Amino acid sequence: MYRSSFGGRRGLPKFRKSKNFGPKKGPKIDVSRFINKTVSNEEQKEYLPQNQFKDFAVDERLKQNIIRKGYLRPTPIQDQALPHILAGKDLVGIANTGTGKTAAFLVPLLNKVSKDRNQKVLILTPTRELALQIQQEFLEFSHGFGVFSVLCIGGASIGVQIKNLRRNYNFIVGTPGRIKDLIKRRLINMNLFNNVVVDEADRMLDMGFIHDIKFLLGLLPRERHSLFFSATIFR
Repeated sequence: MYRSSFGGRRGLPKFRKSKNFGPKKGPKIDVSRFINKTVSNEEQKEYLPQNQFKDFAVDERLKQNIIRKGYLRPTPIQDQALPHILAGKDLVGIANTGTGKTAAFLVPLLNKVSKDRNQKVLILTPTRELALQIQQEFLEFSHGFGVFSVLCIGGASIGVQIKNLRRNYNFIVGTPGRIKDLIKRRLINMNLFNNVVVDEADRMLDMGFIHDIKFLLGLLPRERHSLFFSATIFR
């Protein structure tokens, strides 16, 4: 047993009953007033796209695949990025995961490859999970095109990736470490890639990939189409 500084032999504070103890009645509060106020503050204006998918000058098969995926109208990043990428302009897009940025670069690049099968595209991602997501979207958007993509990520069989690299492909989706490994094995010729996408560039920097990215970009041709996507503005 211990003695409390509040007093009392068993270490528990003693209280005297007060006439004022207990709930006091006050004016009734209308809670709905505050709920309505909160809802009104959280209202946001709906984004109105300037374009529709049917308006973009892309292959009809692409438009059908877009419809098949259930895309009704472009998200902000798609609406604003697609026209510039279709025009062949370099671009830095600010968009989080889940905002439709994958379609923003896959649709115009697939359209580019459909017109010229000599075009090759390198898509760099910070994680294998994101690479897998992009590869899955590629399969859906490229349905009926006969265009092949190789997934090059760590934690997966490099033997399968080496086998796939011997096929006639136009896209590589992968993580910097595995792609560097395959380059050192002389299985990827970076001189052939005239399009590059660096996805989630800010995470690349945070995860310490800055030197790998510089190394890989340094191996690409000077004349290339470069697209960078980031959740934040980076330098």
